[in-house]
Amino acid sequence: MIISLIGFMASGKTTVGKELASRLDYEFIDLDQYIEDVTGMKVQEIFKQKGENHFRFLEKIFLKKLLRQYDELVISPGGGIVLDKENIKLLNDKTVSFLLQARAETILKRIDDISKRPLLDQDNPKKSIIDLLDKRGKYYDQFSNVIETDQKNPEQIVEEILNKLESLQ
Repeated sequence: MIISLIGFMASGKTTVGKELASRLDYEFIDLDQYIEDVTGMKVQEIFKQKGENHFRFLEKIFLKKLLRQYDELVISPGGGIVLDKENIKLLNDKTVSFLLQARAETILKRIDDISKRPLLDQDNPKKSIIDLLDKRGKYYDQFSNVIETDQKNPEQIVEEILNKLESLQ
C-alpha cells in the first residue's frame, strides 16, 4: 500500500509521514527533498532559476516514478502538488491519501524559516497563506480522508491515520 499525505506546507506532512512510515515499517519519501536530492538544487533555487512551472513538471515526473517504484511507501508531496488534476487523480487512484488540514495561524507558527518557502517569502506571509489556502481549497476538497491537525501533536495524527486505515480495510 502507498499512503500519501496531502496538505498545505507546514500542515505536518513530513513529521507525520516519518512517524507513520516508521510505525508501518514502510519507506518514507518527502517529494520536495527527493527532488532536491536528484537535481542537486534546493526547491527555492529551482523556483528562482527555472520557475514554478519547471518545478511542477519535476514534481509530476518524480511522483509518477515513485508510485511505480514502491509497494510500501508513505509519500509527502509538496502543498502545490494538487494544482495539477493529473496529480490529484494519481494520488487518489494509486494511494490511500490523507489530507492534513491546518488553519493559517497554525501554519505560520509551524514555519521556522519563511525564506525557505518561496511562495510565502513576502511582506505579509499570513495573507499569502490565507490567499493560497483559498486558491487551493477546491483542489484539497477532492481528497476524502481529512485529518484536522490544529491542536494535535504528530503522534495523535498518526494514531488517527492508523485508525482510519484499519477501518478502510
